[in-house]
Amino acid sequence: MRLAGMWAGLLSVGLSCWTGAAQAQSESAWPARRVNVIVGFAAGGFADGVARALARQLSEDWKQTVVVQNMAGAGGNIAARSVSVAAADGYTWLGTTTSLAINETLYKGQGFSAAQLTAAVIPVDAPELLVTNPKTGMKDFADLVAAGKKGTIYLGSSGIGSGSHISAEYALRILSGLNVKHIPFAGGNPAMLALMTGDVNVVASTSTAIPSILNGEAIGLALGGAKRSTLLPQVPTYEEGGLKDFRASSWSGFFVPKGTPPDVIAKINADVNRAMNEADVQRQMKALGVATSLRNPSQTEMYFRDEIKRWEKMVEAIGLQG
Repeated sequence: MRLAGMWAGLLSVGLSCWTGAAQAQSESAWPARRVNVIVGFAAGGFADGVARALARQLSEDWKQTVVVQNMAGAGGNIAARSVSVAAADGYTWLGTTTSLAINETLYKGQGFSAAQLTAAVIPVDAPELLVTNPKTGMKDFADLVAAGKKGTIYLGSSGIGSGSHISAEYALRILSGLNVKHIPFAGGNPAMLALMTGDVNVVASTSTAIPSILNGEAIGLALGGAKRSTLLPQVPTYEEGGLKDFRASSWSGFFVPKGTPPDVIAKINADVNRAMNEADVQRQMKALGVATSLRNPSQTEMYFRDEIKRWEKMVEAIGLQG
């Protein structure tokens, strides 16, 4: 009886060890359960569109559910603050935009720092656009500068502190020395409507303006990329218009809490980049008017740190810092 009890005890210990090892192995095979993507903006926007397109593809690839949740407010800060204190295990992501880099300077009392997050992957870019109504007679950036030397430029945008607003005001008022009056609107579409009705001379935008340019309702005066966009080959860059080395793009990417294991970050980065090449995802990105940008984890983190500095310079120059 004592021998049987001893064997039973050893068997119990063995089974316990095997179960523990199996559970550990299951957890190490990331992702072993649902992944939550917290988007800092309302449904239907830029960041939301990118997140949902990738969530569907990753759910298929991983055979795990990837859920997108919208937590809008404070220019993306509410969602960013929430993710910054989440468990650093790769199961909670922040889906955000250029706002995360801008807000580091724009808001001094935001309750958290971007240093509490790690940039896992920033897979898409949308160069900032400056557009006008054909009725203005302006056809390029030089025409805009000439008009601005004679009178006030009324600049419309999707809101104060947006990347479009900051980059355009910096390019026009600081770099070009023009008299600019910024008129903020509650989104990109209302700003474009104001352009069509003549309430503003130009609108700073990203992908929202692309359909209007393609159908001839608007003219692209300048693009914030290093080279012309394949989506809008007719639109010259700011540099072609005379602003040397000027760059400004809106992007969308995914961040995880600081301390997330490097191997998990590497897998997130590799799998998202791979998903970006899928035909269905590419189709959805084209519909959003964004371009694919593939970077490894170190390149992604370096790019984000450079973006903080780039936007800090512009925010401070136009006097918006908190």
